[in-house]
Amino acid sequence: MKRVWMIIAALAGGGMACAEEAASPAPRQESAPLLPEEAHIRAGIVMLGKLYNVLAQVEDTASAQAAVPAIVGLAREMRSWGQAVAGLPLRGPEIIRVYEHRYLPIIEKLNGYLRAQGERLAASNYYDTQDLATALLALYSTAQQ
Repeated sequence: MKRVWMIIAALAGGGMACAEEAASPAPRQESAPLLPEEAHIRAGIVMLGKLYNVLAQVEDTASAQAAVPAIVGLAREMRSWGQAVAGLPLRGPEIIRVYEHRYLPIIEKLNGYLRAQGERLAASNYYDTQDLATALLALYSTAQQ
């Protein structure tokens, strides 16, 4: 389980279909309610999808400046999400493998899309918006804690 949490936490620091896919991960085969850690993983994936959507909409100085409050809010949300990991129950290797099989492909795909957005924004010098660069740096720092 620790590996899954570390992967999701590290991601915060394309295509719209992937963000939509992340917002509603593949349906579960069983009808049992979600375990707390699985709900938590899904919430992390949704946050990454939201971040992708915000970054993908940045196309000029005005949209770069407009994205800053959303990024700051997501950073705050991700910080709280990361802190909640400590309170989750520990599961055995079998359930960890199930979660990795179920969610890791989605997380890796989103990670690639987020990386591409970050590279695009860096190449455009963050559309001359220092606030955007600062917000993204703070988001990355949050993910590394």
